This record gives sequence, C-alpha cells and structure tokens, in this order.
Amino acid sequence: MIFNNLKNDTGFYIPMYNKLGFKSYVTPRLLGDIKLDYHTYLLEPTTEIDLTSSFFSRHVSFYVDGKPHFLNGNSESQQTDKIDVELGLLYQKVTRHNKKFQLDVTTFVPLDALMESNVITYQNTTSKTQRLKVIVATPLYGRSADNLRDHRHVTSLLNRVEVLENCVVLNPTLSFDERGHKKNELNYGVYASSPQLSVEGYYPSLEDYVKNGSLQFPKGLDSLVQTGDYVEGKEALGGISFKTIEVKSQEVITLYFNLGINHSKEQLISTFNKYSQSKTIAIAFEEVKTYFTKEVSKLQFHMKNLEYSEKLNYIPIQPILRRFQGNSYLPHHDYGKGGRGWRDLWQDLISMIMYNDSECRSLLLNNFAGVRIDGSNATIIGDKAGEFLADRNNIVRVWSDHAAWPLLTTKMYIDETGDLSFLLETQTYFDDQFTHYTKKTKTKKSTNHQLKIQNDTIYGTVLEHLILQNVVAINNVGSNGFVRLEDADWNDGLDMASKKGETIAFTHFYINNLLVLAELIQKLETPKIELFESLTKLILNKNYSLDIFFDDVHDFTDNKVSIDKEILASELTKKATLVLKQINKYAFMREGGLQSYIDNDGNFLDSSSTLSLTGQTMALLNQTLSKTQAKKVSNVTKKHLFDRMIGGYRLNSNYQDVKMNMGRAYGFAYGTKENGAVFSHMSLMYAYGLYQYNFVKQGREAYQTLVNQAFKDKSVVCLGIPEYFNNEGIGKYLYLTGSATWLLKLLRTEVFGIELSFGTLRLNPKLSKDDFIDSIAVIKTYVHNKPLQVTYHNPKKLEYGDYRIASIQMNGKEVINEFQSIEGDLEVYLDEIV
Repeated sequence: MIFNNLKNDTGFYIPMYNKLGFKSYVTPRLLGDIKLDYHTYLLEPTTEIDLTSSFFSRHVSFYVDGKPHFLNGNSESQQTDKIDVELGLLYQKVTRHNKKFQLDVTTFVPLDALMESNVITYQNTTSKTQRLKVIVATPLYGRSADNLRDHRHVTSLLNRVEVLENCVVLNPTLSFDERGHKKNELNYGVYASSPQLSVEGYYPSLEDYVKNGSLQFPKGLDSLVQTGDYVEGKEALGGISFKTIEVKSQEVITLYFNLGINHSKEQLISTFNKYSQSKTIAIAFEEVKTYFTKEVSKLQFHMKNLEYSEKLNYIPIQPILRRFQGNSYLPHHDYGKGGRGWRDLWQDLISMIMYNDSECRSLLLNNFAGVRIDGSNATIIGDKAGEFLADRNNIVRVWSDHAAWPLLTTKMYIDETGDLSFLLETQTYFDDQFTHYTKKTKTKKSTNHQLKIQNDTIYGTVLEHLILQNVVAINNVGSNGFVRLEDADWNDGLDMASKKGETIAFTHFYINNLLVLAELIQKLETPKIELFESLTKLILNKNYSLDIFFDDVHDFTDNKVSIDKEILASELTKKATLVLKQINKYAFMREGGLQSYIDNDGNFLDSSSTLSLTGQTMALLNQTLSKTQAKKVSNVTKKHLFDRMIGGYRLNSNYQDVKMNMGRAYGFAYGTKENGAVFSHMSLMYAYGLYQYNFVKQGREAYQTLVNQAFKDKSVVCLGIPEYFNNEGIGKYLYLTGSATWLLKLLRTEVFGIELSFGTLRLNPKLSKDDFIDSIAVIKTYVHNKPLQVTYHNPKKLEYGDYRIASIQMNGKEVINEFQSIEGDLEVYLDEIV
C-alpha cells in the first residue's frame, strides 16, 4: 500500500514478527519498540503517546554541513519534508525528501533471525558537494516492561555494555524481579556499517553521550570510545559514530542498521554481519514478502473496484498477526503480558479454518484442555501448546460469554470438513485452585493443571466439554431468568454488575448453542452419549440445582454414565425453548428492539430512548427471532445507533451517566472504546446477522460503511480495519482485533455464499450488483483442503433478489450446486429469476 506525500502519520505503524518470537513495530518516523516478550525488550516499551514524540527508538543523526537532521524527521528544518510511505507484508519503506537530501529506509524482520533490519540510503539531491557525518544513537533498554518505572535506575546498575566492531552489545548481569532474580542470558545489540563510511568511535553510555543535553542535541560528542571498551552500571546506548565524508551531488550513501537479541553474543554478531551484505539483505527481504503474501493468498477477493479489492486483501494478515502477537505489544494494546484471551483463541481459529491451516484440528482439540470441570475456563493462553493460565494480572474472573464461542468454532470446523468424529475425541480438564465458577477455592489440585482422581487423569469427549460449558452457562441465571453477567461478557467494560447483572444478549447465544448441540448429537451414529454423572443430573433432574452441581464437582470423583442420544437432544431443545420464551416475554421493548442487559440493581439497562447493539446482534447472529421480529429489530437499531459519518453502528446509545452499576465502559468518553464507539467486531457480527435473515441491503450498508471508513485517509488506519472508530472517525487499536476474522467470515460465507454443512458445499451468493467489477466478482479460498476460485458472472447487472444461479461449470462441464469434493475452479453464471 503506497501513501504518497503523507500529511498525517499520527497513529501510523506496522507490526513485524517472525516465528522465532521476534516482534517489533515501526512508524514512518522509525519509532516503535522491539521485543521477544514482556520481559525481554530491546528498545524501550512504547504506547500510543510515543508514536510521534519519543527519541528512545531507532535514532540516527545526519549532520549535513554541520547542521543536524534526523532519521525520525524531528529537526526543525525537516518539518516540511515530503514523506512517502509504502506498507507491505510485513515491511515498511519510507522516503523522506527535502531541498538538501533524500532519505530512504526499508525496515523488516528476517524470517530466520532474532533481529530487525533497517537499510538506509542517503542521497545528496543538491548540485553541491556536502559534508556528511552520521551518528547512530539508539538507546538500548534490555529488560522487562515492568522496569519502565519499577526500579528503572536500579536495573541500569545491572548493565554491562561491550563495544565490538560496528556493534554495541548490552548484557545485563541479572533479570531483575523481586519475586526471584535470575541470571541474565540475553544479549541486546545495535549494529551499523556502511560500504562508504568508516567508524570513528562509539558511545556505549547514554549519560556520557547526552551530557546535560539531549539525544537530539547531545553535548557529549567528545566522549568517543573504541572497540574493546566496556561500560558498567549505566543506561546503554547503541552509539556508533562514522567519520565525516564528502558526498557529491546525487551520490548515494548506504547504511546497514540492525537491532537484535540473542542468547549467544557470537551468534548475535554473526547474524549482524550476515545481514550487512546487500545480496543477503535483498534475498531476506524477498523471502519476507513472499512468505506473508502466501499467507494472505489463502483468502482473497475481487469485488467492487480494484483499489477496494487491494485494500481488502491485506485484511487476512490481521488474524495471523494476533495469533502470534496475542493482544499485547502494540501501541494501543499496552495491557497484559502477552498471550491471547480465551475468546480470542476460538475466534482466531475461525480464520485458520478458512485458511485451511493443517494445525486446525490439533489446536482445536488442544484448546478444550482449558475447560474446568465446573464449566468455567482458564482465561489466558500461553505461547506454548497446552499452556493455560487462570487469569491476567493476577485477577481471576469469569466472563459470561466465554462458554459460547468454542461451539461456534467447532461447528464451523465440522461443517468445513465433515469431521463429525471430532466430537468423540477426548481431552483433559483444566485444574487449579478455583471451583464454583471461580467463587471458591480448594487446597487439593494437580501439579500439571490436569484434573485427576487419585493419580488417574480425567478425560472427557469434546462433546462432553461443549455440553458442560453450555449447560452450566444457561443454568447460571439471575433473578430475571437470563444468563448472569458475572464479571463481564463480550464487552469487557461491563465489569461492575457481578451480583445482579444479567446478559440477555448472550442468553440468545446459549439458546442457539443448545439447539446446535442437539443437532450434532442426533447426527452422531452412536446411540448413547457418555457424560460424567453430575452433568447428567444437571441436564435431566429438575431438582438438581447448579449450586449442588458445583458442590459435587468440587472434589471430582464422578463416574461416566450413558444417556440415550435422543433423550439428551430432546432435553437440550426443551431447555432452549423454555429460555427463548423468557426472552420473548420480557426482553422486547415497545418499538421492537431488545433489551441487552440487566444492571447490578436488577433493572433493565435500556429505556425507549436507548439501545445497545450487542443484544440486537446476538439475536440476529443466533437466529432466535422470527423474520418479523428481526425486521423490527433492524429498523430500531438503525434509528438509534447508525452513524454514517464515523463508520456505521455505534455499540450503544449515550446513557449520559457513568453507570457504576454496570461497568467502567460508561466512564469512558462517549464514542470511545466500549462506550458508544463504532466497535468493528460487534458491527460486523451485526451485519452477519442481517445477512442471515437475507436483509442484504441493510447488511451491506453496515459492513461497507465500516470498511469504507477504515479505507479513508482521515481514519489514519494503515492496513486492515481497527478495533473501533471514535467520534472523529479515527481508527484505534489497529491489527490485533477479532473484527478482521468476522469481516472475512462475512464476505466468504454470506456475501460470496461459500456455505458448507457437514462437509457439503452449496453456493448461495448474496452479492449486490455494485459488488461486481465489470460484471465479475471473485473469491479465492480453500474448500475440502484444496484451493478454490469461484467466479460469479452477472452480465445483466442484476441486484440481489433479482438473480438466481443459472449454471455452474467446473473444468468446462456443468455441475449441480452440491459438492462433496472439488476438482477444479467454479464458474457461476447468474441470470434473472424465472
């Protein structure tokens, strides 16, 4: 993506990573941090406020005829520079022009090295010879993000900084943590070399270099040291000074500027040297582009117009990024310590299923190991397979929506593959000190987080895990008969209604989940289903309460019992029907909109003048409404929440109140984050629900308004779609958002009609006439483990509702619209409805 003459780069950045665990991000001003994990930062950790103001990053000074200019463009004379930016998969190229010179910087992370490469070229664009001096002066942080303000000075006393040829290496003695100090094994390095420049000396100490000045205007330029020197107990600086040279008119000077981390100092230096060769760097750069282009090629679209399609086709990188970056390490994502949340885990798998990732089945099975025997689950997922944690930041919580998502993803996997046998695979249960939906604790727990009876590990089928989660959730109701909100649902900001709060919104989800489970159970060939005894009682015995269930599984000793599958399916259906009656009786408002929540005083949140999008979304998404009800809901929702100027559907009305009886969300300024912003994730799920009811015009308006907002320059969204848009229509929280997955799922399943059910594909396009480019719309995806291109032809420019599939051709032969296998690409011809 090319941004010529970029005027506003506030908020612009691109993340980079490789599968070795190296992570960084970079802005057009070369700001941004570099790390392996929360405790291993090479450059100082940064947040949104640092996107334009910090010098504690990739800082390089260019003294042109004695006057300082900077790689980040922050000198006074550079404020009128023309800046061109190219953002790609996954790299950044920046070209900075002014009357004196042109600076080009290409930044990327090689696939096979724990380092970031910056290739810098300086060109004298005047007609006169210039005197040029280059100084790399990049502060090395080399410790945990905790130490940004916790023992910042004390941890600098641990620093040992060594000067090597073309390189400054920081190797702290300890990793500082008052819970238990560890010997540090990591080396952090800054390297710079040039075919045209020779090193004059080094600045390994930030204090000595700055010397009562600043990084921008240092006063310690006379404190140069040479190779072999060593500094202790000071903040480290990757300072490398090159001798002044004369640069002729139009002459180009190249600088290789690398930053890396390694356990081995020798390996660090070897890597730096390897990537200071033009041929090696060129090959590595092409490998990065090829690798990530291949990753996103698994799902591509040709629709609306070419520019729109190009921007749309960057979005598949977003779920991949979140899989490896979690929800941390980017400017707005400055919370948590890495890893993904439980909800993220399942929604990211949706994209993996669409991408035909070979790891899907094993990862899906592995995820069920995070479910506790009481139906709750671990909330944080570590970097390693099977690594689950009870909480984030030592706060244990239950989100009322967590049990809903695993079935959605599992059903999609079964529909895509036909692999119904997956439900009968077995998995362990997560065990820690928490019981009774985390409200109580126990002293006896396993050492490896696997539930045991004596020394025997307890296993249950995937189906048992799913039934457990959903049955417990739908029985965990408040006084109004809806699922208890607990510590929040999908909206993490609703965290102050744990006593009397209820989520009507996710009650819809659990109703549908019970019906889906009933369908899956009936599809299984086995006549009996095995469940542990307490779960069986919870389903079949009306006098067996959830409190008794929690007591019974506190110290788990249950045996398995068998239930006739028809009886089990029938009981789940009855429960779903009963709860749906409760919604129809109490949750509808006068205009036809739905209540979404009950607050901590036991009162419905909304009145005739307010509305929350979540309740409307979950009702449509889970198809718990009649078409008449759904139509009323869509009309009311647009009236209350649609704002075309900032991206579409707001998350809620303005309640004009902090609402201490609901949660922190209402302390945010209205139109920001979870309080009334256009929250992409919920907006796109709402659009998906509209499409499911064949409200295509409304659904298209919902998602197109959001996507178009993301693609506007004023939104300051570099690539993809953000988590939300604020009141100015500016995108916030880029890249690491589940909304990307839902946009892709919406386009693939509903718009392009790639509908699979238990392994059988049927095409059911809901393309509007404006979705076609020269009467053609194309999707490239995977079906049945094979790449598939489906091309829709609409020569008569018919609108949705006016066309039908007239014929489908595969390999030049006409085929029927039902596919158990795919042997070639599909050409689909649309014509008028007869």
